Amino acid sequence: MKVVHIITSTGVGGAQIMLSRYLRALGPSRKSHSVISLMAQGPISEELQDIGIPVHHLGLSQGAKSWRAVRDLRQKLAAEAPDVIFGWMYHGCLAALIGRVGLRNTALVWGIHHSLADIRAEKASTRMVVRILATFSHRVDGISYCSSTSRTQHEATGFAGDRAWVIPNAVDAAVFRPDPDARARLTELCGISKDCQIIGTVARNHPMKDHVAMVRAVAKLLADGRDVHGVLMGTGQANGPAKAEAAALGIANHISCLETRADVAALVPAFDAFLLSSAWGEAFPLAVAEAMAAGVLCVVTDVGDCAELVGPSGAVVPPRDVDGMARALRGILDLEPAERTAAGLAARARVAERFSFDPYIAAHETFYLNAMQHRGSGRVRPETDTGTATDGKKTEPAERPEATR
Repeated sequence: MKVVHIITSTGVGGAQIMLSRYLRALGPSRKSHSVISLMAQGPISEELQDIGIPVHHLGLSQGAKSWRAVRDLRQKLAAEAPDVIFGWMYHGCLAALIGRVGLRNTALVWGIHHSLADIRAEKASTRMVVRILATFSHRVDGISYCSSTSRTQHEATGFAGDRAWVIPNAVDAAVFRPDPDARARLTELCGISKDCQIIGTVARNHPMKDHVAMVRAVAKLLADGRDVHGVLMGTGQANGPAKAEAAALGIANHISCLETRADVAALVPAFDAFLLSSAWGEAFPLAVAEAMAAGVLCVVTDVGDCAELVGPSGAVVPPRDVDGMARALRGILDLEPAERTAAGLAARARVAERFSFDPYIAAHETFYLNAMQHRGSGRVRPETDTGTATDGKKTEPAERPEATR
């Protein structure tokens, strides 16, 4: 089965990382997969090329429109003649829709990695693309969402529901795992005391992440007299709003803002707590699952499927609730070390059991086959956990990351 993945960019983001790790986990069968990026080469391109995945870059800049890029895309797809075109992220889905024109025997599927609690929170250009996708979603042979909340929200916005699947993200618990040496690495990197308690996050700088709220929560803990330090890792953090807010609050020496790093798995286990402060947009935040796999307890805002992801192992607070974030962090930081370690291992067990790569890969294989069947016969009959063909009827989310309808 030949699959071409079309993604908005190969910069460092949750969807891009998930694509890279998925293709790596495929092993030898990944040779039938290739990637097209709408934008110029990014760090994930190198990861993909290192494992033998061909990556073609259309070279668009953000917000740019180019008929040459459309022509290039369609020529590339015609030459590839794939069985499946898989659009990742909104603009990648739109490009996949355009690129499939004329390829009558090629199945078209979309992968949605964003929640949509309030479309008014999105940029005007994103709102326009979402509405175009909703209009043409009935022409797609399958739509996968990485969270059930995302599916519900998109269908409420007009996305077709008869060929929708929920395939939660996967995490490699062999890569993200507890590491007693991580603290020494991170404290040396940031120049902070080995005895302080570290509140960390891994995310790009984007308004939806609301990292100003994270800095304010750290400030409240410092006001309690606690020895805490906030660490933010991700693209655009070095000169982002978190750094500016820390300076404005007079706590710049208690906040470290690091750019994207290749050794994230070696540093995350150093966190005493992980904070996801996002105000909107999250569906299934991969960074939270990775922190849990590393044995770190998480505080998350109630966006997307965050509450379902952390379950009883973490704390959930409303978006933009700085007092709630600080209160939840206190609850974690006040645990005795042995108690926090035990709770962290329970969090690790939760993601290792529910969100591993084997079922993720199997779910995508079934997703592709059913999309191809729909392209050929006009119907899709995937099986749920109970083995019952649903023909587009909605089901409750599965306990494991298998494709559900």
